[in-house]
Amino acid sequence: MGGFLGRFLSFEEPMGPILARLLYYFGLIAIIWSALRMIWFWITRLDNVPVTALWQILLVPFGAVIAIMALRVATEFVLAIFRIDQSTHDQVTGRVAPPAAGRE
Repeated sequence: MGGFLGRFLSFEEPMGPILARLLYYFGLIAIIWSALRMIWFWITRLDNVPVTALWQILLVPFGAVIAIMALRVATEFVLAIFRIDQSTHDQVTGRVAPPAAGRE
């Protein structure tokens, strides 16, 4: 099996980091979609409750930015855990890469 499917089904490379990045992108899309829906919701309520709607229209983007930053931090944390796991596995199995030439 070659190509993408072969790499996907192979146990040579861990799948955790790939899935973490994929979930990050899905989460990013979900946050942006939700923010756009909330902005549209409050735009349609401008006639009924104008002050509240205006404040919400201004605050939703800030909430979306905070959510994106929290998602990024969580994803970086998960990726760091996978890097630590891989580093520990390489040290235990003796497959630590030798230092690069010129870096002493």
